[in-house]
Amino acid sequence: MDPMSSFNPTQASRPKDLPLVITGKTVKTYLKDARANDVSVDFEKVAALDDTTESQASETSGFASSVPHCDRCHDLVHSSRGTSIDHPSIENIADSVAESPHKRNHVYHVLDAADFPMSLIPSIHSYLSLAKPRSQNRRSQHQYTVRPTMSFIITRSDLLAPTKEKVDSLMPYFREVLRKALGRSGEGMRLGNLHLVSSKRGWWTSELKKEIRERGGGNWMIGKFNVGKSNLFEGLFPKGSGGQTSLHNELPLQEAAEERRIIPDFLPESQLLPPPQVEVPYPTLPLVSSLPGTTASPIRIPFGNNKGELIDMPGLERGNLEWYIQPEHKLDLVMTSRPTVKQHKLKPGQSLLLGGGVVRITPVLGEANRDMVVLAYPFVPLEAHVTSTDKAIGTQQQERESGIASILAADIGSHFQSAGVFSLETDVTKHHASAVLRSGVPLSRLPFRVYSTDILIQGVGWVELVCQVRRKPREKIFMDPNSLADGEHTELSPGSDLSLPHTAFKPYSPQLQQQSQHPTVEVFTPNGEHVSSRMSMSAWSIWKDGRVLRSRDKPSRQRKPMSGEKAQRKRQAAMRMVATS
Repeated sequence: MDPMSSFNPTQASRPKDLPLVITGKTVKTYLKDARANDVSVDFEKVAALDDTTESQASETSGFASSVPHCDRCHDLVHSSRGTSIDHPSIENIADSVAESPHKRNHVYHVLDAADFPMSLIPSIHSYLSLAKPRSQNRRSQHQYTVRPTMSFIITRSDLLAPTKEKVDSLMPYFREVLRKALGRSGEGMRLGNLHLVSSKRGWWTSELKKEIRERGGGNWMIGKFNVGKSNLFEGLFPKGSGGQTSLHNELPLQEAAEERRIIPDFLPESQLLPPPQVEVPYPTLPLVSSLPGTTASPIRIPFGNNKGELIDMPGLERGNLEWYIQPEHKLDLVMTSRPTVKQHKLKPGQSLLLGGGVVRITPVLGEANRDMVVLAYPFVPLEAHVTSTDKAIGTQQQERESGIASILAADIGSHFQSAGVFSLETDVTKHHASAVLRSGVPLSRLPFRVYSTDILIQGVGWVELVCQVRRKPREKIFMDPNSLADGEHTELSPGSDLSLPHTAFKPYSPQLQQQSQHPTVEVFTPNGEHVSSRMSMSAWSIWKDGRVLRSRDKPSRQRKPMSGEKAQRKRQAAMRMVATS
């Protein structure tokens, strides 16, 4: 008697209120009993039972079956370690978008708020052959086209401000910065397709999810690596959007799904996109990791009864700053939450070190700003330290031992070069002198100005630099040494032909040129790369606005200097004795 014919997994002991499901345990029990009784096993029936188990489990739960992880994904999930993939180029991304099976396609260019706009892909409209963006002319007629359209998404906006209202108030600033970063092509753009979202807090993700569900077609998430594409994918994917379908409409969908499950052993080399997945209400979403290059290939997940699909693309190259960091500290470059920002004063002869030498910021002093003091607010996950410029140079170039904790790799001190000189050009006097302005003093009468700029560190964050300067520099009296000889001074009559009218002309000199410029700083990084600048966002003023200062955060009151106090008391006592005698 064939034991398979007597095996009936439906007769397994189970509660009556549970649905009839063939589990893997019943199949394993059958195989164990057959092996113990030395009975031949019909593996075709066992495979059929296994397929029935998977189909019943997916139908009853609505979730995708667990996908086994490879060694690389296992290390990324459980150990936060792994090797990065070879990042594709923008041409490879364009070829993949061109192979889209959908008539309507929309590209979401994902940008990082930590170093915006350094994560912007230049000339992305021309590379991807996108539709012409809308102009600022409100009366311009919309041109209908079959080309893909595009929207900008600035993710991780929770790093900018603590509340959603404060982040929304920054939208005009980001629109202006993006227009400048796009160059000449961005001068006439309307930029109404710019979104500030946060997948961690859920800010403005529901609106985008509704937009994706209603539009359908191909929705492509494109950007550089570690900008938060895979993390945003989970917040934007319309889960459970298939709805209830009739039996007449469900049968063709089931047949099409069964045909898609039969995947050939090899795919043609010319095909860049992977085959589509079987649609389930709650699929397995892409893996999220802080390490760069986690997504190795395009991930296509359909939704809405195959109305459309959301596609997560691999990240493009974003710099190699992690090459110069110790392996155990590479995750320290990723800012996962808003850091605790403190004010640092850079006096003349001092520099700011980030991460023990990863970035060095040194003010450039001239004749007009010898006593210039620069205030630094580092919005980075790295430790900041202020020291003398000589010590900072030796620490960064690894030429001297220092007590400053450093995350730099060994023997890379010779790679540090100047990344350029950056000017503090944004006038932020209204933000930093608000108390004086509230008293009724007009801005035009203030004898000083406050300038600022943001130094961007690629993939890490930004440092806000602020400096107060005189509105009118000190005027120096220039005297011609040739006009004086041994104390003798020859006066020319007003009517003489040799007399010159008094003018404000001064001969050109490097000191005079430096005097007319804004405050400047010089930044030193590995190979002089990975940094840029933008107009100041005044994030420090936004953060401290309305914030209650705790007692432990208040600066300690300085003690009165006691030098000479004892001698002064003796003198005062002697003077009192003389006065009374």
